[in-house]
Amino acid sequence: MAGFLVSCQSDARNATRIPPTPSEKLKSNWQKDAIDALTNNIRRKIDLDNSYFKRARIYFENEQYDLAINDINDAIENKDNVGDYYLLRGQVNRELNNLDAALQDAQRAEALQQVSPELYILMADILQEKKRFREAQNYLNRSLQMAPYDGSAYYVKGMLQSRIGDTTASLGSFKQAIDLNPRLLRAYQQNIIINNRLGNLNNALYYNNLALKRYPKDAILHFERGQFYNALNKSDSALLSYNKAAALDPKLTEAYFQSGSIYLKWKMHDAALKAFEKVKNNQAEYPQINYLIGVTLERMGYDDRASEFYKMELEKSPENQLAYAGVVRLQRREMGQYSTPSAREPAQPSAPTRILDTNRVQIRTIQPRRSIDMGTDTTRKVIIR
Repeated sequence: MAGFLVSCQSDARNATRIPPTPSEKLKSNWQKDAIDALTNNIRRKIDLDNSYFKRARIYFENEQYDLAINDINDAIENKDNVGDYYLLRGQVNRELNNLDAALQDAQRAEALQQVSPELYILMADILQEKKRFREAQNYLNRSLQMAPYDGSAYYVKGMLQSRIGDTTASLGSFKQAIDLNPRLLRAYQQNIIINNRLGNLNNALYYNNLALKRYPKDAILHFERGQFYNALNKSDSALLSYNKAAALDPKLTEAYFQSGSIYLKWKMHDAALKAFEKVKNNQAEYPQINYLIGVTLERMGYDDRASEFYKMELEKSPENQLAYAGVVRLQRREMGQYSTPSAREPAQPSAPTRILDTNRVQIRTIQPRRSIDMGTDTTRKVIIR
């Protein structure tokens, strides 16, 4: 550890690599030790910009992008002319989907004479997202010349192939990207999207399973899994996936909506109401959510509250005929024109039915058909040999 602290104090340009992993420790252990040591350096203001940079890179490798962006910003604030710093910030911004900021950082790194396959892959990836395909292809070619076995390069290659409609080639590139870098989540996602678009649900589900083994806490992957099961009419499995997705990301509104729809179909009204209320809390303007809450409340026997939600839906969407029909139905029920037993009240006994008087009914036994003797046809001769 003393040697590690000395290395952290050296110049950032000569020692930008994090110290190698001690063979006797697991990766998580040495990363924790490295973070502790770097945090101590930062607290003591020792080699400040380089310490922030090294800690940011550990956070980036652990996919803690919010922590990484804070540290790399501090590194650049302390020293703003290092290409490695801008490259790392560009990579973090790419993961956070801040494409404009990522492109500016990558261009600044290139202007500072940064030359590496990582930079060229980052440039190619951002440019293909911005549909500047020719420029993206040029950077991709340069990266493949320098690093022909980089999984991220094959991901970008697959994206460019997909953009021009060559889905077969793109699937092959995404598969190669996963083989070279099993932690490349975007490659799994693209494989899932393309297979789903082609109707290959089993293949899409296969890559979804592979991705979940690597990223078991990714809410989107669990939600997509639910969509596949739903398409295959496996509602019970779909519901488990939707609930898992919602538990991992409470802001994933669509997961609550899908689970509520399944509960409503199964007539589990309490669970459906809770799910739909979470949809409304997350996104008050979600399409038809007031109507669905109204339907659920009506089926539970809460007609007054159901009417309120139907009217709220009509205020937002006056053309919604289903909500209008719900209001009319509740008004007629209130006027006594017809009634429907609610789920909260015991059903009323039905009116006595008329009993048939069997004494006035004549029952005759059905006789079996009798055989008819047609006689013998004497005109036909029987030849005996």
